[in-house]
Amino acid sequence: MNWTERFSADAHAIQASEIRELLKVLADPAILSFAGGIPDANLFPLAEINRVRSIIEADPAVDRNSLQYSQTEGYAPLRDWIAASHSTPDIALAQDNVLVTNGAQQSLTLLAAALIDGGAPIAVARPTYLGALQVFETRRARFVMVETDDDGILIDSLEAAFQQGVKLLYTVPDFQNPGGMTIPEDRRRQMIALAHRYGVPILEDIAYRTLYYDAPPPPTLLSLEGAFLGEGVWQTSGLVVQIGTASKSLMPGLRVGWTVAPRDLLDKLVVLKQANDLHTSTFNQMLAYELATTILEAHTDMLRRTYRARRDAMVDTLRTHLPNSAHFSAPKGGMFVWLTLPPGLDGKALLEKALVEEKIAFVPGAAFHADGSGKNTLRLSFSTCPPAVIAEAMERLSNLIKREAQRLTHL
Repeated sequence: MNWTERFSADAHAIQASEIRELLKVLADPAILSFAGGIPDANLFPLAEINRVRSIIEADPAVDRNSLQYSQTEGYAPLRDWIAASHSTPDIALAQDNVLVTNGAQQSLTLLAAALIDGGAPIAVARPTYLGALQVFETRRARFVMVETDDDGILIDSLEAAFQQGVKLLYTVPDFQNPGGMTIPEDRRRQMIALAHRYGVPILEDIAYRTLYYDAPPPPTLLSLEGAFLGEGVWQTSGLVVQIGTASKSLMPGLRVGWTVAPRDLLDKLVVLKQANDLHTSTFNQMLAYELATTILEAHTDMLRRTYRARRDAMVDTLRTHLPNSAHFSAPKGGMFVWLTLPPGLDGKALLEKALVEEKIAFVPGAAFHADGSGKNTLRLSFSTCPPAVIAEAMERLSNLIKREAQRLTHL
């Protein structure tokens, strides 16, 4: 049997993740990885997890319910908490605006199934989150690129995309993966106004929003749309759909994410999820709820302090040692530094040398460009290494970039 000949058009459309493929190489313990955009497992609140497990398991009725089938929409107390914690004076959310999913990735999958027909044009930033591109590829979407600068999406480029009739915009406004940029409030307000002028839904991914190191980010697009429309109107006229996750603030293994949407859209997402996996693990939702309502605030404060020191080590070392012909972001939160190499250098070729000569890994930036551009860029993650290790590795990487840039000038 030649299974390739039997694949559907959707299956043919999706490509392997360069990050997932790269992680296979990193099985070598000698490789120091700045590739995976993952939280530090050493920071997981294991004692609190075990405490909550014990509480659930101590009551036989609760324990049995935690292992049973449950409603597709999600564990009601968790949905109430999500609705309350994401409400603002400008937008009042309710439980029936929330669908709990198997991580933010499933939220993207369900939204793509609901909103994207085969070949439909959609707007994405240059660069943008690779996992979103993979999901949209399964719908065989046609990507319309929106240009960015150090403050994120450029409004003129966004309007040009909207004028092409795109069906939606996907964006990570806070500490973007991979670029690290945060969209200022004035641009966010312009994005909302443009979305309503052209009737384009916005998928707002807030995966990194709570991981700020200098100051909280501007109001969410969801909140700003609530102010733009007026109280209560979002339920019938809202265009912003928000995607959240517990993976970055608690732990990825919970596989607990959520979608916040107007009720008409959410009802369709519920039906799609029923066809997909019935429901997210009840036990994991209970665990997420108990952690969110007891330790999350203090735990997130600890993450901010820890990751801030790692961000500073990476940024300060690159600022000191990178050649002037290279450019990098200084993110105000999140997990990533985005680096543009000196003219003529290629991120993928540099990775091959970095693995062999310096035992350092990163992600070549072309993977985050829907059109295959960005070959002279790369993404560095600072989340899993202590500051001293980061500083030493970034000095070595900077020296490698200098050597490669000098080699090109002598060819």
